[in-house]
Amino acid sequence: MTDTTNRPSITLAMLAYNQSAVIDAAIASALAQTGEPIEILLSDDASPDDTFDRMQAQAAAYRGPHQVIARCNPVNLGLGGHVNAVMQAARGELVLLMAGDDLCLPERAQRVREAWEASGRKVDLIASHVIDMSLEGEDLGVLRVDDLAQWRGVDDWARRRPHVIGAAHAVTRRLFERFGPMATDCLLEDQVNTLRAVCAGGACTVDAPLLRYRRGGVSSRQVDADGAALRSRLKRLAERHLALHRQWQRDATQAGCLDTVLAATDRVAQREAFLAALLADPKRTPSLALLWDRRFRVRTGWRLAKWLRVTFADLAVRVDAFKARRRG
Repeated sequence: MTDTTNRPSITLAMLAYNQSAVIDAAIASALAQTGEPIEILLSDDASPDDTFDRMQAQAAAYRGPHQVIARCNPVNLGLGGHVNAVMQAARGELVLLMAGDDLCLPERAQRVREAWEASGRKVDLIASHVIDMSLEGEDLGVLRVDDLAQWRGVDDWARRRPHVIGAAHAVTRRLFERFGPMATDCLLEDQVNTLRAVCAGGACTVDAPLLRYRRGGVSSRQVDADGAALRSRLKRLAERHLALHRQWQRDATQAGCLDTVLAATDRVAQREAFLAALLADPKRTPSLALLWDRRFRVRTGWRLAKWLRVTFADLAVRVDAFKARRRG
């Protein structure tokens, strides 16, 4: 039987991996939340450094109003598996997500709670803007996201996918329970949760920055050192996007809107499938036969451009570097 004694309505869940250098500041920002008491769940994905030790120490030393729990996955699950584990462990009805290298503003939980209550607790996802922060902690301005209240159903989503930043998302437990865990190879949880919410209770955006979002984290773009690095990166991206499309299709099937989602996303999914085929063996030159392979509904000119980029990856890296120098 589930224990509902003193169960908080809000959980602030921090997902961390190998972030010892910045985790103390991130935890301090979570513990400084104002307003009603909440559950603060500090979750580590089996880091090889002392991230979890620091979480445990701060949880043990805390004497404030919030309920603080430190947990660690027994093995590294990756982002998709870690999100699933956190959603299963969180006791709150609404779960605010944050990374172990970001910083919550003190009013984040309270502002998100107010937005949820204003909707009658109907919406399943609440977003906010973020403050762009350098790796060193310098604020660089505000990154704004779309007003998700304008996406009233899957038809709106099909016409245009909203711009979101998942680092500042809050999602309901009922949304997770309705659609179930994400596939563990799906790393774009913000895109998954956005479609799920649009198909369920809807979403909204707090028109304020509520999180300082650090550049240089695991999702940041790295400069390709050579052609092999470029091919490896492109292969990872194609696989990541294909996993997202598979998850979208599973969720849309459950929500009864598969045809709408397929019609809106098939063109991009076909391109990602073609790229994955190009890069199936990143050490070998892709076959010319792929330029005419009818498995992929992709225009010939686009195929040729990508085939050339992958085949002559070392040259592509030098061209990219030249363009970057000119922009800089």
